[in-house]
Amino acid sequence: MGGAAPSTDAPAADAAPAEDAAPAEDAAPADDAAAADSAASGDKFYIYSWNTEVQERLAYVFEANPGMEERIEYVNIGDSAIYQERIDQLLQAPDAADYPDMIAFEAAYIMKYTNSDQTLAVTDLGITDADLAEMYPYTIDVATDKRNGTLKGLSWQACPGAFMYRTDLAESLLGVKTPEEMQAKISTWDDFVATAHEIKDKSGDATRILSSNGDIAEVFRSNMENPWVDANGVFRMDPIMEQYMELCKTFEQEDLTQKTTTWSDEWNAGPSTDAVFGYFGCTWFLHWTIKANCGGSAVGEGTYGLWNMCQGPMPYYWGGTWLGATAGCSDTALAGQIMKSLCCDTEIMTKMSSETLDYVNNKTAMQTLSDEGKGAYDFLGGQDFIAVFSPLADNVDVSFMSAYDKTIGDLLGTQNTEYSLGNKDKETAIADFKAAVAEAYPSLTIE
Repeated sequence: MGGAAPSTDAPAADAAPAEDAAPAEDAAPADDAAAADSAASGDKFYIYSWNTEVQERLAYVFEANPGMEERIEYVNIGDSAIYQERIDQLLQAPDAADYPDMIAFEAAYIMKYTNSDQTLAVTDLGITDADLAEMYPYTIDVATDKRNGTLKGLSWQACPGAFMYRTDLAESLLGVKTPEEMQAKISTWDDFVATAHEIKDKSGDATRILSSNGDIAEVFRSNMENPWVDANGVFRMDPIMEQYMELCKTFEQEDLTQKTTTWSDEWNAGPSTDAVFGYFGCTWFLHWTIKANCGGSAVGEGTYGLWNMCQGPMPYYWGGTWLGATAGCSDTALAGQIMKSLCCDTEIMTKMSSETLDYVNNKTAMQTLSDEGKGAYDFLGGQDFIAVFSPLADNVDVSFMSAYDKTIGDLLGTQNTEYSLGNKDKETAIADFKAAVAEAYPSLTIE
């Protein structure tokens, strides 16, 4: 999930909405003559997604391309949990009237589609390297077919992450007055744990540094050195995920979080209370999770205005939405026009970011807005959120990603909970994790 995401749709390691799988059987492309006839007749051009986010962003494309909206049939599946299942069914019927011409992907499962023949190269849509010049490199890497290096999708947004914390609590409990001072308190995980104890002790047991163990999952996932499954179908557990398990157990056994469940009502209530000091979140998380749950809509209401950001122990990213044209796309020229307008046009993207606060995938647009003071955010006490996120976006590394990330991440989450609660030792939890991966994907070699 990216952009304007309600909390019920946002991804998390223990409650991510969409199920992924190994790349599915490739759908047969529509007959070229049939596709040409469809375009000539002005038939509807079908765009599929799981919520209204893409639809809302397409309004900027339609404004710049009058009349285009008359061709577009936007289909909101309305449930991210069944989105892939529905798309997979549709892709197996290329002659159907409602066959998708364009589909949206989340980072958690995009490679299932881009690493297959179900999607078209963006060059087939008339998009050139020059059109990609302003994009953050990782957004291109994510959508590149690992089989042949062909780019299959584009995103209009970038989603680097940061640590978002309460400035009033930082000053009263830690004596911290600036983001730089906060960063020094949590620059390593050892520092983070020490600061967590300090917050707990100085608050008289009222405040915890995090709401849940799940809040660090995306940080560690983004810092894996290797994907869960390599090009030869071999599964390996990256050593950093053992560090993740140990940290979660420390948090649990030393009572350093509020022990909530990510995205639960209790978890969502945290930003409006003094019970939670901070959250790891990304660009969309800042606006549509933290601010949405802060208990106010202006400075002086709830905790609005009492937040700042710093990098935290590790750089990371979280989520995002990409668009891709299907193998049977009825109008590749229209697909290219949509994607170029939404994901490559600096003028459109600058306006979109200014009006929606979406952190767009265009370096010039974001720099312009920051230079104009548009990044200074009253919710962050005037801190420039663009200036914080920009260097983090430049440094995102997605070499760890694979088509298996969502399911394997969930399987690890289950065993990690058992380990952190003390119900299993680490060796047993890891063995059971690997056994669950083998059951989910019998074709993999488990190491």
